Amino acid sequence: MTTATELMIDAAADLRLWHRVSQFLFREARMLDEWRLTEWYEQMLTDDIRYLVPATDVRGDLPDALGLIDDNPARLRQRIEQLLNDEVWCENPRSRTNRLISNVEILADHGSHLEVAANVVAHRYGHGRSDAYVGKYRFELVPDGESFRIRRRVVVLDHETLYAHGKLSIVL
Repeated sequence: MTTATELMIDAAADLRLWHRVSQFLFREARMLDEWRLTEWYEQMLTDDIRYLVPATDVRGDLPDALGLIDDNPARLRQRIEQLLNDEVWCENPRSRTNRLISNVEILADHGSHLEVAANVVAHRYGHGRSDAYVGKYRFELVPDGESFRIRRRVVVLDHETLYAHGKLSIVL
C-alpha cells in the first residue's frame, strides 16, 4: 500500500524532473534565438540526433510521408554551417527570432530517455516581415549528468500551408 508520504515524495521528484526538463527547453530556445547554433549542436544534441519537421498537410503517423526537414547529424551540421556562413540568402542579414515554449509535459520516462512534448510559437522578424510558426515539439531527451541531450527533435507545425511564410530557413 502506498502511503501519503510516498506519494508526496514521488510528486516532488516528478516536479523536480519537470522543472529540469522545462529549464533545458527554455535554454535551448534562448540559444537558438541568439543564433548560437554551433554551441547548441555541440552541447545539447546527441551524436545520433534526428531533426524532423513533417509536411504541414500530413496528419497522423505516416513514416513514409515526405517532410519539410529530415536531418541526420551530418545534414544538420551542414544546415548550421550554411546559416552561420551567410550561405542562405534569406537569412542574410539574420532573422531575429523569439520562441515561446509552453505546456511542457513529460509523456514517458523510459529510464534511458524521456519522451517530452511542448507547444511552441517561433516568431521570426526580418526583411520587412513578421512570421509566426505555431506548433508542437516532440523530444526524446537522454540524461547527460544533471542535464539532458536531444536525440530526436520533431516539430509538428499547426499550419495547413506555409504559403504566407514563404520559406522555412531557421531552425525551429
